[in-house]
Amino acid sequence: MPRSSRPLRSSLALFMLVSIPALPAIAWDAEGWETSIELGASKTTGNTESTTAKTRFRSEHTAEEWRNRIRLDGHYHEEDDDTTGQRYVGSYQLDRKLAEHDYLFGAARYERDRFSSFVYQSSLTGGYGRRLVDRETVKLDAEAGGGMRQYKQRAEGTTEREPVGRLAGNFRWDFSENARLTDELLILAGSDNTEIENILALTADMTNQLSLRTSFTVKHNTDVDPGTEKTDTITDVSLVYRFQ
Repeated sequence: MPRSSRPLRSSLALFMLVSIPALPAIAWDAEGWETSIELGASKTTGNTESTTAKTRFRSEHTAEEWRNRIRLDGHYHEEDDDTTGQRYVGSYQLDRKLAEHDYLFGAARYERDRFSSFVYQSSLTGGYGRRLVDRETVKLDAEAGGGMRQYKQRAEGTTEREPVGRLAGNFRWDFSENARLTDELLILAGSDNTEIENILALTADMTNQLSLRTSFTVKHNTDVDPGTEKTDTITDVSLVYRFQ
């Protein structure tokens, strides 16, 4: 049944808000681009033959008053010539600094998971972010906002839209010169479904540009088709190459 377009107009208004000149902003460190590419793969043979491949791309550009963040993830798993896992995620976020620890954000996200209850889920959200902890070795950002989500149900084949609330957190702890613990949390809550994704990772630097990373990803949907698990987990070990 068609839904009102008012939530969509609200989402677009939030994007316009971060695009117009705001209050005189306190400058971020103008660090330019920081990009990392992560690759992981494994193969087993014998009684069971399986192949797993994972790729992860992160790029962040920081200017005096603006920050751009790009994410691209891909995960594939095959067992005994049958594909048992295939998931792709892409997102873009634009931040506009307001004060030393405060910013506005606009975010777009798209996810496609072959074995979930949804052919795809996409969202357009905006809101307010704040750095809650800003120490030399520990940093914590929190974001709250809202917007619109569109998704296609796999069983019915119908496309629906609904307003969503958005909560997100980013944590980083540099517990040594060459190792750090990070955690990324995203919650998109709507009346039809609530998506929760959490990525916990431990990264150890081997050189200035090359690192070894172990991550544990949890993805949860509250509303799924009968016979489908609500929670999926992925454990990865991969190499990360960073460049600027």
